[in-house]
Amino acid sequence: MKLFHETNIKFYRKEELKICVFSDIHFSYQVTDERLNSLVEKMRERKPNYILIPGDIVDSNDMISDPSEEKRLLNWLKTLGEIAPVLISEGNHDIYKKATPERKKQIKSRWEIVKNTDFIAKVNALENVYYLDNEKYEDKNIYVLGVTLNAPYYRLYKNDDKYRRLISPTGEDPDEFLRILDNLDQKLITNLPKGKLKIALIHSPAHLDDYRIQAELSEFDYLVAGHMHNGLVTPLVDELWRSDRGVVSASKRIVAKNTRLSRRSLSKKMIITGAVTTWHESVGIAHNLNAFYPSYFITLEFLNDERFKKPNITKKYLNF
Repeated sequence: MKLFHETNIKFYRKEELKICVFSDIHFSYQVTDERLNSLVEKMRERKPNYILIPGDIVDSNDMISDPSEEKRLLNWLKTLGEIAPVLISEGNHDIYKKATPERKKQIKSRWEIVKNTDFIAKVNALENVYYLDNEKYEDKNIYVLGVTLNAPYYRLYKNDDKYRRLISPTGEDPDEFLRILDNLDQKLITNLPKGKLKIALIHSPAHLDDYRIQAELSEFDYLVAGHMHNGLVTPLVDELWRSDRGVVSASKRIVAKNTRLSRRSLSKKMIITGAVTTWHESVGIAHNLNAFYPSYFITLEFLNDERFKKPNITKKYLNF
């Protein structure tokens, strides 16, 4: 099986830029140096101006409780920062840790919410690496906002059966998403700088086609997300599957929307990448399936070429 699955998308832009996007690293002792270093080599080959990572750097915060493992992850991020600015938004696994048996009974969940401020500070101390926790990165070419979707958005402790049905688009809460946007400093999402490429980096794309959320983020050129693990479409079948829906979403819903890059309708702003690590540590023996799944990444090329003036990213995957 091939180790990487790259999608290349070309856009028109007078000032040329190249951006690489990958997500859902789900770092753990099971994510090998071979996979991580191979991704670094891919970035060196592509020579991007920026690297975007929309969340789930770690599988859970337990995976970096060992100082040697934390150092391994930080060194990898440091190496990426030597290639190009690395811009990261927070994912749901980035705020989890495994609950103790006593806490499981109290909170009725195997996951507990944490904010690993120590690790975030260490990431931000790296040169050219930025953990954007409802914060922006801006330079002469680009404006990137990292939007943090919180635990209430993901309904981490929600026990209502309404949100546990298999055949359902998502259990995530669009109203909480709107509250998050309303509570942001409005300077982050309105009156944005002219002439710069404007990107909102948001882990989950589940509700990015909600007209209310689109209205709030209307000044952004692109909304970049991960989370859906490409809809867990089986390799080989994946190369033939052109729908924007996958088979099973990251939230365990069957045939959920917004799980794949391809968009046949609605927002052409939306760019969704598959996962670096599809099956994470917490699924147990199923993590062995990672041997069959590639790591996904997207290269966005902005070219001063009239042929790409009206790009259509909704029709199909490119360069599969």
